[in-house]
Amino acid sequence: MELNDVVRKIKKLLAVAEDPSASDQEIQLAAYRAEKLMFKYKLDRKDIIEKDNSSKNVEKYFFEKKYTAYLVWTLNHIAKYCQTQASYIGKLNSKANLGIIGFKDDIILCKEIALPILDYMEDTLLDLKECYIGEVDFRIFKRNWCKGFASGIKTQLDKGFIELKEEEKFEVSIIDLHPAVKEYVEKNVITNTSHFKRNSNEGYELGIAMGSKYNFMNKKGIE
Repeated sequence: MELNDVVRKIKKLLAVAEDPSASDQEIQLAAYRAEKLMFKYKLDRKDIIEKDNSSKNVEKYFFEKKYTAYLVWTLNHIAKYCQTQASYIGKLNSKANLGIIGFKDDIILCKEIALPILDYMEDTLLDLKECYIGEVDFRIFKRNWCKGFASGIKTQLDKGFIELKEEEKFEVSIIDLHPAVKEYVEKNVITNTSHFKRNSNEGYELGIAMGSKYNFMNKKGIE
């Protein structure tokens, strides 16, 4: 792990430890892990300030092409994994511009993970539409497939956290958004809640199955 990466992680942990809105458990855990890293790499708080050369400006990135807006549910889980926030511009039941909010390095990581998944989902939806013979409107099937796929991806990510938490490179586990990112989101992002009345269990179950089996190591998403 490069020193700049270590410093960046320590600063994030210290920010959580000093965040008055964080829970006591979050504060204690963040402070402990920050101290552990500083001891391991022989750093003190002065070193953290002097050696952190990364940008601390919160940025907003949008993917180049529009995607089915329901894909934002999957992007939400990936963004959380990367300590960023997913967002979108457009209508949830149409094509939309999907985006990521966070620090530059975190956005880059999120983009690298999310882009092949979003492309895979978009291509799969086209194939599903071509061969769809279900009883409900395909738009309902599509919405529930996207919801299920997001749940499948979340299951994979959660499982990965548990399996890898003991490894050295994962000693700083995923924590909540940095306070600066939180503040930006609260000031600039409008959250819309949708209430769907019709569902397709078939679409949801297929989505879960495909999301749970998505191969992160294969750009095509399949084994």
